[in-house]
Amino acid sequence: MKLDITGRHIAVSDGLRQHTADRLEKIDKLFHDDIEAHAVLYVEKHRHVAEIQIKSRAGVFSGQESTGDLYLSINEAVEKIEKQIRRFKDKRVDRRRREGTTAAEAVAAIRSENEPDVPHPDKPVSAASASRIVHSDRFRKKPLSPEDAVMELVSSGQDVLLYRDAETNRLNVVHRLPDGNFGVVDPDF
Repeated sequence: MKLDITGRHIAVSDGLRQHTADRLEKIDKLFHDDIEAHAVLYVEKHRHVAEIQIKSRAGVFSGQESTGDLYLSINEAVEKIEKQIRRFKDKRVDRRRREGTTAAEAVAAIRSENEPDVPHPDKPVSAASASRIVHSDRFRKKPLSPEDAVMELVSSGQDVLLYRDAETNRLNVVHRLPDGNFGVVDPDF
């Protein structure tokens, strides 16, 4: 980690420099590559301000905090940056998980979860093992032909699309089949 500390209208003591470096070591462990850190420390009247900026391949993260103590300002600015980095990494992991799941894998996972298990007499059944219903708002209100629905499905990148048929005015479902073709579900009422 490359660390640059600047003091505005104050002399940066070895204690401040060491405290900042120690706190930023915690952030350095969150990255696999080298990071650059720049800290600006200054005092205005009764406010002690720490501005810290972290640059890495993943992006730029920054935090600013002002308190009555410069050490506390450094701690709180580093905590803000740490929260930003964790949120960024969690978002990236969630996105990767979502992209990796296909419709066939999701259906297989749901079926395997819903298969009846014979409960062990000594083991209580937990509510966490029950399936959840997740609501989605993917629904085209404008009537479409099946061909237009397939084009809409391809452009959206999704695996399933619920739409209203232009001819019958009924709700239909178009979905992507494992072989690359598309299927249309037209319910009989």
